[in-house]
Amino acid sequence: MELIRSRRWPVWLLKVLAVCVVAVLGLACGFDVAALRAAGLAGGSAIGGVAGFFSALTGNLVWLGVTVIGFAITLIAILFLSGHSRAHDIALKVGIGIFLLIAAPGIVA
Repeated sequence: MELIRSRRWPVWLLKVLAVCVVAVLGLACGFDVAALRAAGLAGGSAIGGVAGFFSALTGNLVWLGVTVIGFAITLIAILFLSGHSRAHDIALKVGIGIFLLIAAPGIVA
C-alpha cells in the first residue's frame, strides 16, 4: 500500500547542501576567513599577482586585441551582408567573448 512514493535526492544536491550548511555554520561560529580576505573578499585587498598579470596582459596585447576585434567585426559584417543564416549567432558569441575579455580583470578582482 504505497500511496506516496519515496523519491531520493540526487547525490550532487546533497553534497551542495552539505557544503552550504558547513559554510554557514563555519561563518556563524566565527571561523577565520583568511583565504577569502586574501582573494579580495570579506574586506581584504585584491590579489596583487593576478591584478599585475592582467594589467601587463592588457598593456602588452591591446594592439592584438584591437586587430582581432576589428577582423571579427569585419567578418560579421560580411556575413550579415551576404545573408548568412548563422550571422546573428556568430555575432552574439563574438560579443560575449569580447565582453569577457574586457571584463576579466574586474571579474577576477
